[in-house]
Amino acid sequence: YLGRKTQFAYLAIVEPWPKVSGIAKVDIQSPGRDKENIVAKIMYNPGCFGGEPYFVPRTSDPTAPEDDGYVLTFMHNEETGESHLLILDAQSPNLRPIAKIRLPSRVPYGFHGTFVNARELDLQKSTL
Repeated sequence: YLGRKTQFAYLAIVEPWPKVSGIAKVDIQSPGRDKENIVAKIMYNPGCFGGEPYFVPRTSDPTAPEDDGYVLTFMHNEETGESHLLILDAQSPNLRPIAKIRLPSRVPYGFHGTFVNARELDLQKSTL
Protein backbone atom coordinates (compact mmCIF):
# COMPACT_ATOMS: atom_id res chain seq x y z
CA TYR A 1 0.00 0.00 0.00
CA LEU A 2 2.69 2.44 -1.01
CA GLY A 3 1.45 6.02 -0.91
CA ARG A 4 -1.72 5.29 1.11
CA LYS A 5 -2.50 5.91 4.73
CA THR A 6 -2.67 2.47 6.30
CA GLN A 7 -4.23 1.16 9.46
CA PHE A 8 -2.31 -2.09 9.96
CA ALA A 9 1.31 -3.18 10.07
CA TYR A 10 2.51 -6.77 10.36
CA LEU A 11 5.60 -6.91 12.55
CA ALA A 12 8.05 -9.60 13.54
CA ILE A 13 8.20 -10.42 17.26
CA VAL A 14 11.91 -10.71 17.94
CA GLU A 15 12.24 -12.70 21.16
CA PRO A 16 14.88 -13.90 21.89
CA TRP A 17 16.93 -11.36 19.96
CA PRO A 18 17.71 -11.74 17.04
CA LYS A 19 15.29 -14.61 16.29
CA VAL A 20 11.68 -14.05 15.13
CA SER A 21 9.35 -16.08 17.37
CA GLY A 22 6.02 -14.77 16.06
CA ILE A 23 4.07 -12.07 14.22
CA ALA A 24 1.88 -9.23 15.51
CA LYS A 25 -0.74 -7.28 13.57
CA VAL A 26 -0.64 -3.74 14.92
CA ASP A 27 -3.27 -1.02 14.50
CA ILE A 28 -1.04 1.99 13.82
CA GLN A 29 -3.98 4.42 13.83
CA SER A 30 -5.11 3.46 17.32
CA PRO A 31 -4.33 6.02 20.03
CA GLY A 32 -3.32 3.23 22.45
CA ARG A 33 0.22 2.38 23.46
CA ASP A 34 2.27 -0.81 23.30
CA LYS A 35 0.18 -4.01 23.63
CA GLU A 36 -3.12 -2.08 23.29
CA ASN A 37 -2.35 -1.63 19.58
CA ILE A 38 -1.87 -5.36 18.92
CA VAL A 39 -5.07 -6.60 17.27
CA ALA A 40 -3.82 -10.08 16.28
CA LYS A 41 -0.84 -12.22 17.12
CA ILE A 42 0.63 -15.65 16.44
CA MET A 43 3.55 -17.17 18.32
CA TYR A 44 5.50 -20.07 16.86
CA ASN A 45 5.98 -23.36 18.68
CA PRO A 46 9.10 -23.70 20.88
CA GLY A 47 12.24 -24.11 18.77
CA CYS A 48 10.59 -22.51 15.71
CA PHE A 49 11.76 -19.17 14.36
CA GLY A 50 10.91 -17.27 11.21
CA GLY A 51 11.47 -14.34 8.95
CA GLU A 52 9.77 -11.04 8.38
CA PRO A 53 6.05 -11.15 7.56
CA TYR A 54 4.80 -9.99 4.18
CA PHE A 55 1.19 -8.98 3.42
CA VAL A 56 -0.35 -10.14 0.12
CA PRO A 57 -3.81 -8.78 -0.81
CA ARG A 58 -6.49 -11.33 -1.69
CA THR A 59 -7.89 -9.11 -4.43
CA SER A 60 -6.96 -6.06 -6.47
CA ASP A 61 -10.34 -4.47 -5.64
CA PRO A 62 -9.53 -1.01 -4.20
CA THR A 63 -12.72 -1.07 -2.10
CA ALA A 64 -11.71 -4.26 -0.25
CA PRO A 65 -10.78 -3.89 3.43
CA GLU A 66 -7.10 -3.13 3.93
CA ASP A 67 -6.46 -6.41 5.74
CA ASP A 68 -8.33 -8.60 3.22
CA GLY A 69 -5.51 -10.93 2.36
CA TYR A 70 -2.74 -13.14 3.63
CA VAL A 71 0.44 -12.81 5.64
CA LEU A 72 3.30 -14.91 4.30
CA THR A 73 6.45 -15.82 6.20
CA PHE A 74 9.12 -18.48 6.39
CA MET A 75 9.50 -20.57 9.55
CA HIS A 76 12.30 -22.96 10.51
CA ASN A 77 12.10 -25.63 13.22
CA GLU A 78 15.56 -25.82 14.78
CA GLU A 79 14.76 -29.16 16.46
CA THR A 80 13.63 -31.07 13.34
CA GLY A 81 15.50 -29.05 10.69
CA GLU A 82 12.28 -28.58 8.68
CA SER A 83 11.36 -25.26 7.05
CA HIS A 84 7.92 -24.08 5.94
CA LEU A 85 6.21 -21.26 4.12
CA LEU A 86 3.31 -20.17 6.34
CA ILE A 87 0.21 -18.58 4.83
CA LEU A 88 -1.84 -16.81 7.50
CA ASP A 89 -5.32 -15.23 7.43
CA ALA A 90 -4.62 -11.51 7.90
CA GLN A 91 -8.17 -10.77 9.13
CA SER A 92 -8.35 -13.41 11.86
CA PRO A 93 -7.75 -12.36 15.49
CA ASN A 94 -4.95 -14.93 15.87
CA LEU A 95 -3.49 -14.75 12.33
CA ARG A 96 -4.90 -18.24 11.75
CA PRO A 97 -2.71 -20.47 9.56
CA ILE A 98 -4.40 -21.30 6.25
CA ALA A 99 -1.55 -23.38 4.84
CA LYS A 100 1.85 -24.66 5.89
CA ILE A 101 3.99 -25.68 2.94
CA ARG A 102 7.10 -27.76 3.62
CA LEU A 103 10.15 -26.41 1.81
CA PRO A 104 12.86 -28.61 0.30
CA SER A 105 15.60 -26.62 2.03
CA ARG A 106 16.06 -24.06 4.77
CA VAL A 107 15.48 -20.35 4.10
CA PRO A 108 18.06 -18.35 6.08
CA TYR A 109 16.90 -16.03 8.86
CA GLY A 110 16.83 -12.44 7.61
CA PHE A 111 15.77 -13.38 4.06
CA HIS A 112 13.82 -10.54 2.44
CA GLY A 113 11.07 -10.95 -0.13
CA THR A 114 8.76 -8.99 -2.38
CA PHE A 115 5.39 -10.05 -3.75
CA VAL A 116 4.93 -9.41 -7.47
CA ASN A 117 1.54 -10.12 -9.04
CA ALA A 118 1.16 -11.62 -12.55
CA ARG A 119 0.54 -8.25 -14.24
CA GLU A 120 3.64 -6.70 -12.67
CA LEU A 121 5.71 -9.75 -13.64
CA ASP A 122 4.53 -9.47 -17.25
CA LEU A 123 5.53 -5.78 -17.30
CA GLN A 124 9.02 -6.70 -16.08
CA LYS A 125 9.36 -9.40 -18.76
CA SER A 126 8.44 -6.92 -21.50
CA THR A 127 11.32 -4.62 -20.51
CA LEU A 128 14.00 -7.32 -20.75
